[in-house]
Amino acid sequence: MGFDLDEGLYVFEITLGYKVGDSAHVTIPLVVQADDREEAEDLVMEYLEEMHLGDRFWIAEISQPYDRDEYERTVEDGERERWDRLEDYSEEDFQEILQSDDL
Repeated sequence: MGFDLDEGLYVFEITLGYKVGDSAHVTIPLVVQADDREEAEDLVMEYLEEMHLGDRFWIAEISQPYDRDEYERTVEDGERERWDRLEDYSEEDFQEILQSDDL
């Protein structure tokens, strides 16, 4: 996974909420690296705005901060699921999420 020291001190798992019709849903957790919870929340909201999705998704849950090295070790040891980074998701990926539940 390899976390960059310049991106933040901690790793956070973020679950996004979204609504399709009258039903609310949540995504799988996505990983964000930041110095604190507030910065992690800001990064997620800025990213969603850049993708023009700020009105369709919101932060449903945010984890406690995890030390980067410890988090990576638990993933490598199989103690924790390997989740994708938020920044690896494109606007098209988010649109697919919305359409997959729109049946």
